[in-house]
Amino acid sequence: MKSMNFIGFFLLLITALFTSSIWTVPVNAHSGDVFEAYTSVPPTIDGVIDEPGREWGAASTVTFTMPEGDATIYVMNDRRFLYIAAKVSDNSLDEVVNVGLDILTIDFDVRHDGEQFNVGEDTISLGARNRVGDGFVGPGLDILDDQQVDVDGMVGRIGNYNHFELLHPLDSGDANDIAAAYGSTIGARFIFFDESGSDKRSITVYPQGVSAQDADQSNWVDIVIVAPPDDGSESSGGSGLPVTEIGIVVVAVGWAAYIGWMIRKRRS
Repeated sequence: MKSMNFIGFFLLLITALFTSSIWTVPVNAHSGDVFEAYTSVPPTIDGVIDEPGREWGAASTVTFTMPEGDATIYVMNDRRFLYIAAKVSDNSLDEVVNVGLDILTIDFDVRHDGEQFNVGEDTISLGARNRVGDGFVGPGLDILDDQQVDVDGMVGRIGNYNHFELLHPLDSGDANDIAAAYGSTIGARFIFFDESGSDKRSITVYPQGVSAQDADQSNWVDIVIVAPPDDGSESSGGSGLPVTEIGIVVVAVGWAAYIGWMIRKRRS
């Protein structure tokens, strides 16, 4: 009888721990707009976004309207890099600094807390004439240039669209960059500057409704860093129940067996 009492206590402990783990699973801190895609074939960063089904075919995408037409954002990762591209409607590719420059900037909520764009968080950019920028939020909440530049990218123009393609290491070892492990989530906003520096400049932000000046990260998008398929993760498409569902089954079977024993004991 003592052994069965011990089993009952053990089941109570396991149930409490498991229930606690369910309720403490991290949740997205942002708007619910999620980019999540893995590629085994890295894109060619040449300023030309190939048609769907080719180099960016595996990417997670979104298309939205902007003042001169529409824009499509592409996001995916492989084992080493986060890849981001954007195809943007524009009547020209403006290339002159402080007179008219087209730029794509991505700000990251590295901590994924949905709070404020704050000290140490990462920002990268790509402008016409392939001007890349790697920065971070400084102590005065201004954007400072990172001495270690971990961004590569190219810009091209195809028809009435400007094409931005860039890459950023998942973990460069730089304290001012993202440090994203497989399965982790980071927040982001995408800022499109058209003719930056001119009197006719315009700024478009995705997700829509988010401001380029507001430090509030609560409505930014989520980027999930997907594990390679051969890492044995759930994203590999392997069969079987997820860990959470296996835990539910184990706890349920354990309680059923214990309750059955208690009923039989009382009847005897």
